[in-house]
Amino acid sequence: MAVRIRRTYSSTTLSLCGLSLCCSLLSPAVAHASDTIGSDGYVHVAPNGVVLGVDPYYPTDGNGGYDVGDYTIDLSYDPASRFLNAKALVTATTTQRLSRFNLDLRGLTVAAVKVNGVPASFIRAKVHELVITPVTELAADTSFTVEVVYCGRPQPEYTPGRGATGWRTTRSGGAVAAGAPHSASTWFPVNDTSADKATFHLNATVPTGWSVVSTGVRKAVHGGTHSWAEEVPVTPSATMIAVDRFTVRESTLPGGTSVLDAFAPGADPALARKLPAVMEFLTDRLGPYPLPSTGGVYLSEWLTHSHPSQGRPVHGVTADESALVQSLASQWWGNQLAIKMWKDQPMVESFARYLVWLWNEANGGLTVEQRYQDTLRRVGADPRFWGRELADPGVGREFSVTDKGVLMVHALRKHIGDDKFFMVLRDYPEIATLMNQGWHDWELFTAAVADKDLTAFHEAWVHGTTLPPAELR
Repeated sequence: MAVRIRRTYSSTTLSLCGLSLCCSLLSPAVAHASDTIGSDGYVHVAPNGVVLGVDPYYPTDGNGGYDVGDYTIDLSYDPASRFLNAKALVTATTTQRLSRFNLDLRGLTVAAVKVNGVPASFIRAKVHELVITPVTELAADTSFTVEVVYCGRPQPEYTPGRGATGWRTTRSGGAVAAGAPHSASTWFPVNDTSADKATFHLNATVPTGWSVVSTGVRKAVHGGTHSWAEEVPVTPSATMIAVDRFTVRESTLPGGTSVLDAFAPGADPALARKLPAVMEFLTDRLGPYPLPSTGGVYLSEWLTHSHPSQGRPVHGVTADESALVQSLASQWWGNQLAIKMWKDQPMVESFARYLVWLWNEANGGLTVEQRYQDTLRRVGADPRFWGRELADPGVGREFSVTDKGVLMVHALRKHIGDDKFFMVLRDYPEIATLMNQGWHDWELFTAAVADKDLTAFHEAWVHGTTLPPAELR
């Protein structure tokens, strides 16, 4: 039975996001058949069709009913007022019939929404849901576009254990948006799940003297408009934007990869000079770099950690050589090989951190075996250290267990031997390109490469909460 929706409108005309329009107040009590409403959290499904459910840590991350193919963001930003005006064009394909669906957007004011060029009704719900009702129901397996006009002063999100992520202003008067898990939704409407990679295009206009650096390759600078394109599909949390009075340096690595480094006023360029040597080291161990461009954004302020944004990590003043190596290693283990759910984050981060150990060893530091044994002696059987389960560290602790995880990685190397270990290190990101992976997938892969039963190893190191037995250490 068709359900009629009554819309009510205020009589007040507002100047909103550069548009003059009536402010629409759609009642949230909208009824539709449940099989045509996209869920307000992304529902993960295994390749064999088994429904895994939503992310247990962030159950409303992402949305159901569609897969995004591309984001194109046109924005203008005024550093003096900290005000953003923007239009996002989301190109997607339905995975079911859709009479209603959501995008994720935190804060900001939405002025208008169009679906396939036709004005659509919308409401805001919960903390970050933009609920959209197109005039005409969308058929399954059909390409469609969503245009969202919005504006406001973007704000960061504060995540336990991570501090501020997403859009924040900088001491130099600029702004940067980077970090996980919820950076993207602080500045553009997005299907905010790592399971939905998409290409990304940005046209950002800023006042004279300011520059914009983003994910991908810089395509053009016309006046105050800076255009960027990332044609390699990227997870939302791996996108970034930075606005500042940057000094930009471009170069090319011996293999042909372009490098673009951007330095905010007062930033030290010394760390960036180490990038060519690090990239040579990583490509030797991990294979060809999976992106056309690399580099970094170097800020003159304190960050809790470097953000491994795709192709262009963001570093603060405390970033050191280890941070540079880990953020670049994350381009393979973290961006090319992307996780399914946030409980899987320690899987990729532990391997990226192990590459720091390998780098330090190759450059005259402790051998990885000595570092491993020293750490085991230091932590002993401390339940505070071993009681954290790698496969399920808990919400807000996704990034807090890699000190245990890096030990697991070296223990795996000892357990299966160098030849098979370095096959895992090199091949897993490559075969998983555009395929999100979780702990279960990794366990199957390592066992297949090792050609042995690794159940005891995985139970002790990945799922265990006590010191693993001596024979597995």
